[in-house]
Amino acid sequence: MLLRTSVALFALALAGCPSGEGAAPGPQAPVNTGVGPLASLEESPFLNEVWSVEGTGDAPFLYYPRENVRVSGPCRLAGGQLACEAMQFVRNGMPVSIPRRELDGRASGGVKVCLKLNMTTVFLRNSVGAEETMCRFNDGSMISTTALEQYAMNVL
Repeated sequence: MLLRTSVALFALALAGCPSGEGAAPGPQAPVNTGVGPLASLEESPFLNEVWSVEGTGDAPFLYYPRENVRVSGPCRLAGGQLACEAMQFVRNGMPVSIPRRELDGRASGGVKVCLKLNMTTVFLRNSVGAEETMCRFNDGSMISTTALEQYAMNVL
């Protein structure tokens, strides 16, 4: 009886030990847990785009026209979830307060949000000459400053 119990426990222990083959994937980036207008962004149709990033060359982006959100392509995981610092901030971060007097037309509200977060603004250009200003987060993910203005700014 003791031997049978030991064998059973050993089998259970083996079943729970990752062997590499068929093992569960490692930790993944956090997936949306937020609420609000971007909570179900993954379900919206999007366009794949390529933009030239100032000083570094071409990079893939996703554009969600209904929500007017442009975000780095690598933010979209293989399963379709959007998981990167840029998306996590617009979904779960506290809106950045910008005093109305600072919205004087010299820089957009989204650029001001990006700078208040101590992030970097980056300029993009596409193949037809259109330009876009992005906010680059610490993990390298980028989101358009227009999306920051729309979804992450509180005017005081």
